[in-house]
Amino acid sequence: MNKGFTLIETLAALSLLLFAVLSSSRILVSALAWTRQSQTRFRLVEKLDYFKNYLSSLPLSAPELVAGCHDRTEGTVRVEWCVETAGTFLKRVRLAVATARLSLRVVLYRSQFIQAVRP
Repeated sequence: MNKGFTLIETLAALSLLLFAVLSSSRILVSALAWTRQSQTRFRLVEKLDYFKNYLSSLPLSAPELVAGCHDRTEGTVRVEWCVETAGTFLKRVRLAVATARLSLRVVLYRSQFIQAVRP
């Protein structure tokens, strides 16, 4: 009586093992893509928050708050803000932060008297 596996049994076991390895690698690649996307979104939220605070801290006469569109590029992140006069002492700032695949936007109002932020 021979003990061991036949060639067909060995090939079937190897094909099942290969299928399991390929399935787990696909899950791993998806998890890495989601991680990269969440890191990019977090970096954009940080950049948006920084520029929101930066523009809110400036006086109304600052060059960054002159009416019109302004932009900066920092690495792969593009920051753009458009300033519009909404009243005598009121300016509306539309702020956008973007990469090649993802963008975030916020609108804030600057005034000498009050400050309000609207998402």
